[in-house]
Amino acid sequence: MTKADIVNWIIENKNVSLPKKDIADVVNRVFELIADEIVNGEDEHKIQISGFGTFVVKKRAPKIGRNPKTKEEKLIPERLGVSFKMGKKLQKALNGEKVGA
Repeated sequence: MTKADIVNWIIENKNVSLPKKDIADVVNRVFELIADEIVNGEDEHKIQISGFGTFVVKKRAPKIGRNPKTKEEKLIPERLGVSFKMGKKLQKALNGEKVGA
């Protein structure tokens, strides 16, 4: 699903009387806010969206990588990555369980 798909879904399913451009601006701003908080956030670089899940920045340890063609080994340095942990409601819905209010 793309951001454009989200905008179209909101227009088609949520009976919103805003222009498409305004909805697209809101969707884009939400993603910008999430990305900015992941990069610059002070709360351990963590974004928690109730009922959906949590995005957390995690440090990835350095490791040895290998070029599959040449078999040459190369050190991949330590880096940061984003991990996502599903919320309980989303986990239950994904597994076909009844989701409470």
